Amino acid sequence: MKLKFLFCLLLPTVVFSSLSAKSRSDVSFVRDVAPVLLKRCSGCHGEKINLGGYRVSSFNYLMKKGASGQAAVTPGKPEGSTIFRLISTSLPSMRMPKGDDPLTTAQVLVIKKWISEGAKFDGTDPAASLRSAMGPRQHPAAPTIYRSAPPVLALSLISGSAAGAPVVAVGGYNEVTLWDASSGSLLRRIGDLPQRIQALSCSADGKYLLVAGGTPGEYGEASLVDLHSGGKPTVICTATDVLLTAVYSQDATRIGVGGADGAVSVFDASTLKKMWTSSLHSDWVTSISFSADGNFVASASRDMTVKLHNAADGSLYTTYSGHCKQLGQYKGQDPVYSVRFLSTGCDALSAGGGKWIQVWNAEKAKEDSGSAADMEERFAKQGHTRYLPHNSPLPVFALAMSGNSLFAASGDGAVREFDINGLKEVKTYTGHKDWVYSLDYNAGDHRLASGAFNGEVRIWNTDTGECTCRFVAQPGAITKKVTLR
Repeated sequence: MKLKFLFCLLLPTVVFSSLSAKSRSDVSFVRDVAPVLLKRCSGCHGEKINLGGYRVSSFNYLMKKGASGQAAVTPGKPEGSTIFRLISTSLPSMRMPKGDDPLTTAQVLVIKKWISEGAKFDGTDPAASLRSAMGPRQHPAAPTIYRSAPPVLALSLISGSAAGAPVVAVGGYNEVTLWDASSGSLLRRIGDLPQRIQALSCSADGKYLLVAGGTPGEYGEASLVDLHSGGKPTVICTATDVLLTAVYSQDATRIGVGGADGAVSVFDASTLKKMWTSSLHSDWVTSISFSADGNFVASASRDMTVKLHNAADGSLYTTYSGHCKQLGQYKGQDPVYSVRFLSTGCDALSAGGGKWIQVWNAEKAKEDSGSAADMEERFAKQGHTRYLPHNSPLPVFALAMSGNSLFAASGDGAVREFDINGLKEVKTYTGHKDWVYSLDYNAGDHRLASGAFNGEVRIWNTDTGECTCRFVAQPGAITKKVTLR
């Protein structure tokens, strides 16, 4: 099961290229040097491994001395720079990268010329990671024809004046595809996006679409697509690892972004300027939600916690640890894949591994928290949390809700509807033959959309529980008309 979930994030790496120093009058660190260092040097001299005490994860680290006391770079003096001597030597036993093919002549000349010109930094923050300093990537075009259906890890129902008829946006490879939610026909393809799309969120007026994704272990990007203009996506931010979640606040004034680097960032929705960043999680940030009262930002993580941040500045309000209890009836240690605040107050729901969807209150969660000294006593008690059994043998990957209705998508292929007040299941939507990863609900027309690992998208009428449309989100594929049963 774990391997299948991780498969969705295992993607081919993106190869960077560098132009010859002879083709330019000067050399840019961000444009020419950083891509070479990331691709060829960061494996042995990165964040976690830094052989010889040298690190190339940021410009500041690159300019520091190694364990030998020698500087990697001496501005203006290539021959006096350790990095240049090691990449240009003809002795295989001394040459770097060690045990790998040497840098090309063009790459060596680029680094030499950059050092000769003073080893200048032309980015915005010398302390920032090289990946973020390089800025947004130029993405390749999406495949014209998909040889196989990509897993539907993200979808969003689009309504309002921008869409007209009901439309569902689905994540693909380097693109988002728009489909008619009534007929399942492909309407439009939006490119210039990251390789894998992990999250989609539409503004309430149907005009803008938030897109988050990237390449695992290499790059993350969150963008904003104007569905009216049809122009190129506007990049909100980039990250050192794939971004897994991007959402609007309930009043649509802020945007929350999180991902595999463990960070949570909040942006002003009108200016797209960053308001704050928090890096308190020890594992992937899988989901973000804003409280209706505007006081809190909740972030769920594979580290089995939900962090509650003060919305104004990102400071930690408290940590909800209900998913890593050790004692009591509801014990278990499970990753959290989704968190959602109710439309009023500061009550929240969270789910992932384990047998229950947990319903709790942000302020009471702080009252229930304590120190390691009283952990055993606290975990032996139920506290204020209410537990809603979801009856799936596999994890819940996505939650969607409106009012008193809650929908949960899980690994057993079913979508379940619950009454939050009554803490009971009221309906089950079956038909998917694979894990269901993505979910969205439009209360206005009682329409529910679900996406599965095998590429199938289903549209449901929540009044009747019937599937009104289903299709495989595989552009260019020859499909047969499906008779719904």
